[in-house]
Amino acid sequence: MARFRLFVVVSILLVSVWVVAAVASQPVFSARNANEEIRIYPDTPVFFQPFFITAAGQWGSTCVPAFHSVNVETGIILLEARTPGALVPCDDTPTDWEISVLIQPQQPYSYTVRLSVISGITGTLLAFANHDFDVIGGIQQIPALPLAGEDVSLRLADVSLDSCTPQYLSHSVITQTITIEAQIPDLVCGQVPTPWQIDTAVDPLPAGEYRVEMFVTDNRFMPPQRTRLLDGSFLVAETIYTIYLPVWGCFGADVSPLVCESALSPGRRGLLP
Repeated sequence: MARFRLFVVVSILLVSVWVVAAVASQPVFSARNANEEIRIYPDTPVFFQPFFITAAGQWGSTCVPAFHSVNVETGIILLEARTPGALVPCDDTPTDWEISVLIQPQQPYSYTVRLSVISGITGTLLAFANHDFDVIGGIQQIPALPLAGEDVSLRLADVSLDSCTPQYLSHSVITQTITIEAQIPDLVCGQVPTPWQIDTAVDPLPAGEYRVEMFVTDNRFMPPQRTRLLDGSFLVAETIYTIYLPVWGCFGADVSPLVCESALSPGRRGLLP
């Protein structure tokens, strides 16, 4: 029994020494010999677009960083990558690396991507990089390609320079121009950039190309100032119907319309005017 205990103790000591030696033998690279680059695609996403964040560079060994996590906060996107642990063999060959992550649509704002490369061995920060970009506002029609006679919603979004954001008043459709009116109340507002969003439903429209204009009346001025804030356009497609005849019953003894019916159903999504 004593010999067995001695064998277990010696084995544990040998394993511990091997792990320590493996950790010590792994090269640890700091931000000084890393070369990180962050790219956004598209370069300036619109508020209803998903976008990619890609981080790339050349690492000082074959143990390159891999994606670990991403966290989106107000104005900040935290992207973390980690190098492999101690049990992964590495050598000192400089190696290119790249990670890419898809980010869901974000509200209009100025964002900073903060990349952190963490050691998978020690948990310490090895490299970092920052990249600033903007998500811009605009006008989104829902659905993206509405059909004639289909309900349409418009979503408008942007960033105000302060906390006084536009409030919806009304909208009108004249020929093929949709005008949306909003106002800013006469209030004292904090000087903090504030994203805003307005949603409004539009009655079904005939096929054609429509222009959308948003005007904002700022009641903090005397007299109030009315300015055009956003504009855009979208298409409403014509509806196409295809006649389908069921095979069964149409060629039997009774071929009356009660047995052989035609059904109207939408074919392709639509035909652009």
